[in-house]
Amino acid sequence: MTPLASRTVSRLSHAAKTPPSMARIAAASSSKLQRRFLSTVDSAPSTRDDVMDSRGLLQFKTLHEMNRNAAIAFRDNPLFGTYKAPPPADDGNVLEKKEEAKGKFEWMTYGEYGDLVQRCRTVLKDIGICEHDKIGLISNNRWEWAALAAASYSLNAAIVPMYETQLPKDWTYILNDSGCKALFCSTDDIFIRATKEVLPNTPLLVNTFCFDTPSGEPHSLTTAIEGAKGKHTQVIAPTPDDLAGLIYTSGTTGKPKGVELTHDNFVSNIYSVRSMADDPLDFIRSSDRSLAFLPWAHSYGQTTELWCAVSHGGSMGICRGIPHILEDLAMVQPTVLFAVPSLYKKVYDGVQNLIGNSSPTKQKLMRAALDLGKKKKEAGGNLGLIDGLKYKVLDSLVTSKIRGRFGGKLRHGFVGGAATPKDIVDFMDNIGIPICEGYGLTETSPIIAINSPYPGRRKSGSVGKAVGGVEVVIINPDTQKEANLGEEGEICCHGRNVMRGYYGKPDDTAEVISLTPDGQRLFHTGDLGKLDKDGFVFVTGRLKEQYKLENGKYVVPTPIEESISMSRFIAQTVVCGANRPHNVALIVADWVAIRSVLNIPDGVKEEELVNDKAVKGLIDEEIRVNTYKLKKYEVPQSWAFVAPFTAANNMLTPKMSIRRKHVIETYSDIIGSLYGDVTDDLKDEKVAA
Repeated sequence: MTPLASRTVSRLSHAAKTPPSMARIAAASSSKLQRRFLSTVDSAPSTRDDVMDSRGLLQFKTLHEMNRNAAIAFRDNPLFGTYKAPPPADDGNVLEKKEEAKGKFEWMTYGEYGDLVQRCRTVLKDIGICEHDKIGLISNNRWEWAALAAASYSLNAAIVPMYETQLPKDWTYILNDSGCKALFCSTDDIFIRATKEVLPNTPLLVNTFCFDTPSGEPHSLTTAIEGAKGKHTQVIAPTPDDLAGLIYTSGTTGKPKGVELTHDNFVSNIYSVRSMADDPLDFIRSSDRSLAFLPWAHSYGQTTELWCAVSHGGSMGICRGIPHILEDLAMVQPTVLFAVPSLYKKVYDGVQNLIGNSSPTKQKLMRAALDLGKKKKEAGGNLGLIDGLKYKVLDSLVTSKIRGRFGGKLRHGFVGGAATPKDIVDFMDNIGIPICEGYGLTETSPIIAINSPYPGRRKSGSVGKAVGGVEVVIINPDTQKEANLGEEGEICCHGRNVMRGYYGKPDDTAEVISLTPDGQRLFHTGDLGKLDKDGFVFVTGRLKEQYKLENGKYVVPTPIEESISMSRFIAQTVVCGANRPHNVALIVADWVAIRSVLNIPDGVKEEELVNDKAVKGLIDEEIRVNTYKLKKYEVPQSWAFVAPFTAANNMLTPKMSIRRKHVIETYSDIIGSLYGDVTDDLKDEKVAA
């Protein structure tokens, strides 16, 4: 790490920007003229050898080149798998096999994808999309999403992805703020809502299309793609510095901000992942397959799953949604998985419940299997003859069945979006599926650091080492100087992965990007953390989430919440206590697990269980057991049950992170009651009395 020595960082000043030199203007003009000239010449590569380096890795400088080159190099490889429901069973159509009754995934090849990208380019050109224009996408993961993104890049236009779960007012704000010229919707329902509630308030939008609308309708994307068949539209090749997309933040602290990510931001991050293994062809293989359920509209899913897979020739089945995830895992049988901690915790809790509800003999068997898995990991995979035979038997009886919940072929998983409790990381190791924690933000494209499943490249409790081309610096938030090794401070980084800025918001950009004396653009993440002597990054909390108790003690709530949520009876939790005498917790119960362990009949309603003494005693004990390592003042002194935090009630972001501020505001009355606050109603009653 290049030391900052005693130098301080200075915030960017947007009010005093140096005008570009004549040389820079001339260079930019020359670059544009050269690009336009090249786009009129048929200079695109045509063979696999043209686009691969000597190691067999795809070469590219922009996302346009990556998509184009991948369609050439991996032409016959499967790329996107889309679920197809089975035909209805009737007298004339008998489904003989059980597998047929489940439906199946049908796969599109890279070659077919490349052809569709070309046709989508014609569609965009025909509706008037020009260089530097923007198109909006309101859609979950689909092949159309990727094809339209790639087509936009090939015209040097940018995409503005949005979520199906957002409200029309959010879509309206984002479309107006970004200045989108066209909008593409996934379903007929979203198209209708957009037509009625968004289009009247978005004057810059010229065209709107729908993916699901059948061919023949004028607003059907299928109709437009069919009409583009046989036509050729010239490429307007982007440069690495051109804008690829605006990804809007979740807006938890105000209006959403559009993060400007260039082609170079994305490409540098894709290339940097290759540095995390001695053999990058082994880390992400062309034979690898994932199940895509994290939204590509977020930079985590988009960069790490979609574009990293495309750059290596991998494939992905497109998940139908969280309710179908276990069925889809079984059908797709992924070899790699990109997820958030809650998915792995769900399997962990399921196994703990199974152990807790099994006979003593089965409990002993399952625990022995997990213990041997741990022993194998600690021995570097080399067990003795006796233990090796035991492991083989127990793996067949127990742990292979657990791996089967992930489809049975998972080599390793990746996890981000929130910290993963160590017990879950260890559990996954013990069943033979190492999961690699990573860390980053949308503003960093997103990867800053990542663990990889190779000796010396993974450390439990950390989020890994900084990826190639990215340097992590820990800054003391009080002095704005570099902290000493091992000291806690704000995690900052610089590299080609750092965003260009927040779209149209120079003040907000200046708040998070500072300049070092040697001219480095240093991005301030707002997260607390530290670096160890081996270069591993440890995230310890969120700078803005840190608060002080009434007694002056500082509290970072995230580690407390992680500890409490390790209980199989607790699905979610939020801890708070700013300027209060002690911490309290809001708890979302796992009622299935609670009913099972306490033998509560299904007929007893949850409203009754909330006040049940046995249930309260169970949660009290779980909090006590799971927080024994915490400082006494960190442990919540009281708690209350609340409804689940979901995207529908705006308490989860689309990438499934809890909106802490919104949760605390929503349940302020319950929090007040936990502290014994006297409400206005009670005050009025006392006055009246």
